[in-house]
Amino acid sequence: MTILEIFEKVNLQVPLEQRRFFNYFNDSVIELSSLYPDFLFQDNAEFTPINTLSDENIVLPLYTGAIIDNILFLSGQDETYKGEFIRKSKSAYLKYWNDNAKGRKMKRMGW
Repeated sequence: MTILEIFEKVNLQVPLEQRRFFNYFNDSVIELSSLYPDFLFQDNAEFTPINTLSDENIVLPLYTGAIIDNILFLSGQDETYKGEFIRKSKSAYLKYWNDNAKGRKMKRMGW
């Protein structure tokens, strides 16, 4: 999903200036990168803050729902959006992690 499509989805629920949207988007991606440093960006790309709606979105597609929810939360909407952000981001991370595992299993840590 492109930055413009994310901006339009957010603006359907809450009218938001572009500058605030860019700040909230960048904050959301930075928060995601601190929660899940692996499996967040396409082709292990380096994140640079966005400045225009035509910038390329390097975040993997399953995280876009979580980013939209976090932007809505940061814009002053209901705090249930923060819970949805955490749930959707964890679900996306587990999907990418399981796809990368390719049937391998993790052993329990021994004492």
